[in-house]
Formats: sequence, structure tokens, C-alpha cells
Amino acid sequence: MSLKRLQILFVIVLVASCGDDRDSNSVVEFTDASLPGVYAGTFPCDGCAGIETVLWLRADKRFFFQQRYLADDTQQAMDAYNLGRWSNVGDDREIVLAGAGPARTFMRLDRDVLIMLTDSELEHRLIRDPGAPEFSATIRMAGIMRMHGDGTSFTECLTGLVAPVSRGGDFARFRHQYRSVGGRSKPAYVELEGRFSWSDDGRPKSLTITQFSTIKANGAC
Repeated sequence: MSLKRLQILFVIVLVASCGDDRDSNSVVEFTDASLPGVYAGTFPCDGCAGIETVLWLRADKRFFFQQRYLADDTQQAMDAYNLGRWSNVGDDREIVLAGAGPARTFMRLDRDVLIMLTDSELEHRLIRDPGAPEFSATIRMAGIMRMHGDGTSFTECLTGLVAPVSRGGDFARFRHQYRSVGGRSKPAYVELEGRFSWSDDGRPKSLTITQFSTIKANGAC
């Protein structure tokens, strides 16, 4: 176990052992129900001005992760995104994000604070932001597309989220490519840039293709 992780565990134990004198023997329990929400903060960065970070943990165990590398005298601002599924490990104080690239691990300091475990001695802290808007960024995704009747559906590979596809954006180019590979209601693997819109209950309402990239007949995630 790294020194950084040991330091964080020590802080968590210390916080859990402290409390209101009226109930000094109580134990703070962390449940899945208390975790979903949007967390935000600015991570330290070697060689840049900082990384504005937003993490949306959904109740259905999916996540969206957005980072903006801030501009400075040497570089312009740059955005990076990830999505996938999150899970608890150990005593539910540790959360792992599994998406594209290496897994990221967070420790729950309390119900509103997450600390990302890194090799850096600098703290990577996110704090719950109840007023944060829904995730609406345009991101690169891969999934399975199927045209059926008058509709088209998209199943994203990393999250398994299913959404009807809007006919706006770059849909016409996708449709042309789909027909050229002999789609005709058969599933096809696609890569694209797009954005989700959300229903009130958190389900994807639609996917808009902003830029279509690749299609493979009979492909799979």
C-alpha cells in the first residue's frame, strides 16, 4: 500500500472517530444510496495551471468524468472525457471507476467528499455540487447501432446505456454508411462523437450524433 493511500486512510479513520459529543460512539455508514451525485473540484497538475474536474456518479452504477486542463502561457485549454461503470470495493469507502484507460480509485472522506488516489503528494479532492447541471458534453463513444422501422437505437459499449438516436446532427452520414454495409435492421459497431439528453428519471432520452466516424458490419463491443 502506497504512502499516499495510508495517509488518506488515516484521515478517514480520524474523521470517523470524531463526532458530536452527544453521540461519540456512533459509526458513520456509507451506503450506495448516499453516493450518487455530481462532484467537482480542481486537481493539481504538473506542467499546467490545474485540471477542473467534474464526476457524475449515477444511481445505476454508471459514471461520466469530465476534465478541463486549464490554459496558461504555454498551452490552450483542453477537455478530456471518460464514461463507464463504478463499483464499491472493501468497506464501501473505496470506489473504482472502470472506463476507457486505467481504472481510477476514489476514497470517500465523508458523504460529500471524494479523494482520488494517486502517486502524487498533492490532494486530488472532489466535493459534491448539488447545483451542477446534467452532463451534456459532446464526447467520443463506441457502441452498437441498429435501425429498425422508423427508429434507430444506440447501445454504448462501456456503460450499456441505450438511447434512441436523433435524426439531427450527422445522422444522415451515419444512415448512408449503415445502408452501404448492408445494415437492414442488423446491428453494426460504430464510433462517433455525440451527446446524450436525459429524461427526468435519468434515462437517456436521445443521442445526437455530432460527428460520425466509423462503422463495421456485424461488429461487437
